Amino acid sequence: MHLSALAVLLASSLLLVQAAPPSAPGGARPPAAGSSPPGVARIPVMVDPPMRDFGVVAPGTKHPATFSLRNVSKDSLRIVRAMPSCKCTDLTSIDGQVIPPGGSIPVSAALQVPRTPGPKDAKIMVVFEGYNGMVEAKMQADVTLPVRAAPAFIDALRGSNDGTIALSSVDGKPFRVLTVGGRAPAFVGFDPAKDGPRAQYQVSWRAADMVNGTELPQWWVVETDRADCPLVPLRVRHETTGSRFDPARMARFWFPPENVMVAGRVKAGTPVTLTTTIEHLNPAAQGRVTNPAWSDVKGVRVPGAEGTAKLVSATKRGEEFVDLVIEFTPAVGTAGVKYVPVEVETATGKGPMFVSVVVEP
Repeated sequence: MHLSALAVLLASSLLLVQAAPPSAPGGARPPAAGSSPPGVARIPVMVDPPMRDFGVVAPGTKHPATFSLRNVSKDSLRIVRAMPSCKCTDLTSIDGQVIPPGGSIPVSAALQVPRTPGPKDAKIMVVFEGYNGMVEAKMQADVTLPVRAAPAFIDALRGSNDGTIALSSVDGKPFRVLTVGGRAPAFVGFDPAKDGPRAQYQVSWRAADMVNGTELPQWWVVETDRADCPLVPLRVRHETTGSRFDPARMARFWFPPENVMVAGRVKAGTPVTLTTTIEHLNPAAQGRVTNPAWSDVKGVRVPGAEGTAKLVSATKRGEEFVDLVIEFTPAVGTAGVKYVPVEVETATGKGPMFVSVVVEP
């Protein structure tokens, strides 16, 4: 969630996390500081800044940040470990470093934002010797295409069957919304037969209109006439589009963190190169790799007749990721907005991805 300027200002005070201090001789705990409950002390560390807000950023970009951890006590503090809240964050190790009384150390990190739009946040969690709990440094960004959707998702959870989405150009220039979910847009307060292009629209959606067979898609795609933003993918939040959408992911030990590849406008029969990533998954072993074959990518294919897919490369990134380069070719004779299933196969199993594309004759 985004913080207002006032909230950020208030958060710039000491970030004090309640934690249990080391036991005194004989098992007794030292007196608590201030008004804390008996037996509870606070970690005397200030994080500056407590929040790094990158604001509006382009999809797929990386954003470096430096924080300072300042020891505001009269005793040295030793860092046991520092860890990011998600694998989207790079962090330079500060494990084992000691912050002297009144001293500070820098913390260098970088937030990798997804290729799809929407808010993104992450935390760096720092554990200190002698204390339970942790100190947090936070990062957030608003991943935005040239056409922004608000909200950046379809909320069809808990029986919500319809709603509206605001679509606006970031640069304020007029544009047209051509299709929504492959259909003519259902505008609110706008008649395309009489009204000229605008910089902002309201469009309505119904879950019943999204159903393909018996299931909702994971992505609902808006088509515009902007050359720099022909497609805007919106994640569909529903009970069937989350973990239940891909039940085989646990058995094969991987999943696609972003399972839609936006190809834009492509002529039929013309190949386009796309990039995506698959990520290791093994919660039963607390994330440890127990089957290294998960990352051995065998190939990709389009199960239907909408086009073909070819694996160009599969590059391992540590033990956790494999970056894929895929060549997708829409079938000759197809036209319009397509949401094409693509199957990725590794030595441990097959998993679904999708290509969102406007096929031109």
